[in-house]
Amino acid sequence: MTLAKFSSWCPKAVAAIGKLPDTLADRCILVRMQRKTNQEVCERVRNLDGRALRRQCTRFVRDHRSEISSGTPQIPSGLSDRAADIWEPLLALAELAGEEWAQKGRQAAEALTATAQENNPIGSLLVDILVIFAGATGGRLFTRTMVAQLNGCRNRPWMELAKGKEVTEMWLAQQLRPYGVKPRTLRIGEARGKGYCLEDFTEVFRRYMPKAEIAELVGGTDVEVAEQQNSSGNGTVAG
Repeated sequence: MTLAKFSSWCPKAVAAIGKLPDTLADRCILVRMQRKTNQEVCERVRNLDGRALRRQCTRFVRDHRSEISSGTPQIPSGLSDRAADIWEPLLALAELAGEEWAQKGRQAAEALTATAQENNPIGSLLVDILVIFAGATGGRLFTRTMVAQLNGCRNRPWMELAKGKEVTEMWLAQQLRPYGVKPRTLRIGEARGKGYCLEDFTEVFRRYMPKAEIAELVGGTDVEVAEQQNSSGNGTVAG
């Protein structure tokens, strides 16, 4: 018997109805499809003959093998490390095709990554929590207050996590626990109860709030919140 080494790397396409599992979606380039209208005309996939395209791809790889393997394409600064790894092979090919395609590739990377982040359930939950804190005095909130305000946000991506049901204090604690945020006993005025402090979210906001949501939030909240978010990184939810 002899040991043989094979490369298992290859591009893959996964189609699904609904939402992909988070661990898979975080490692993919997401292209969201829509049902066509009666006025739109699309060629049926069954009529596609891909033989000519496959031959062209094979010839391209053979002619540019060394450039592809050693390519170091320009990566948009707005991409996270994982998104950069996913897009790097495609951007390398785009640069070989010319500057026009390289620019289109970088624009596509930024746009599709931003769209994926906007639909990130945890990211959208953190954005809403930050907005709630922006209206609180002293950066302290009882859990019951936060839950009541979150239940007023019924059309947000994070509602997928709640399966459409009203959120509870226990549900909120379960969502935040993986990020090291836990409720504590607080005193606000004369009242006492379990709650959260803004300072406990600082690092979580910096690392896991989607960049696109931060930009929208900066344009729609007070200066204090905007200044805090201007120092944020390009975090996405880690799988």
